[in-house]
Amino acid sequence: MSESTRLPESSIPLLRYLQSQGRRTQRELIEELGLPTRTVRYSIRRLLERGLIRKIPNLKDMRSVFYLISPEVADVETIIEQEMAIVN
Repeated sequence: MSESTRLPESSIPLLRYLQSQGRRTQRELIEELGLPTRTVRYSIRRLLERGLIRKIPNLKDMRSVFYLISPEVADVETIIEQEMAIVN
């Protein structure tokens, strides 16, 4: 896997959080994970590009969207292990 397709390290806690907590808005992810806004935005963009998460409209507030693990993703931990193996 090339450097450009590898996930940023910050995406790993984000993936685990979405897996355990379910759908969240970008603001919730920033606040609850304590990561910088730019870091969360970049991680979200890369996770969307890889098809690991998807976004759905927030019907209570159409200005925001929810992010959640894509239904096609069978096992988040396997994906994380694969990413970690690339680094090592």
